[in-house]
Amino acid sequence: MRAVALASGVLFACACWAQAGDEQTIDFAGETYHLAYQDEAQPENATITEALAELTLQGQTVNDWTKLFAFHAYPTAGNNPATATAMLGRVVKEGNKDANFAITKVPDSDESIIDFLTWAPGSDVMEFDVFKYAKDASGKGLVALQYAQHIKTKDMTVADFRKVRERMVEKMVGTDISPARDYFSDEGHIESPGEDNAGKSDD
Repeated sequence: MRAVALASGVLFACACWAQAGDEQTIDFAGETYHLAYQDEAQPENATITEALAELTLQGQTVNDWTKLFAFHAYPTAGNNPATATAMLGRVVKEGNKDANFAITKVPDSDESIIDFLTWAPGSDVMEFDVFKYAKDASGKGLVALQYAQHIKTKDMTVADFRKVRERMVEKMVGTDISPARDYFSDEGHIESPGEDNAGKSDD
């Protein structure tokens, strides 16, 4: 799986992206992710429904990764983060009726987080995702942060997964959304998101 699209569901096929020339990184949960591929860096200046930047661990690619971090922009999807997480939850269940998801409201903000675990039929690899949605810089659309991890069923117990889930959701709650807004602005660059602004609202 590469990514989850807000409107079109869980994607299992790769798309065509433009490789970034200059290395840019994000630090999240104690690991550094390197910008690997991006499509539109300035969605507000283009007629598109979604823009994406994906970052991987050193030595991994967007086609072969164990953990991935991404920025998403949805300039035409409305501006309600809670609606976005609810919609994605429905998409996850439509794609896999046995998948589970949970929605977390970020305190003192309108930001909303969804996390879920899903898998392709017959696969021994599951994908754990955490998305954090917020209004974009214009206030008219949405941006999102995404953390994703591939997990082989034989490599992790249920108890260990619960610990991973709890930790990553907590980290996402405390991660500032503004780097995603900045990335899809006219500056089009990434700065590492801080993890010390839990519950901070930019509105």
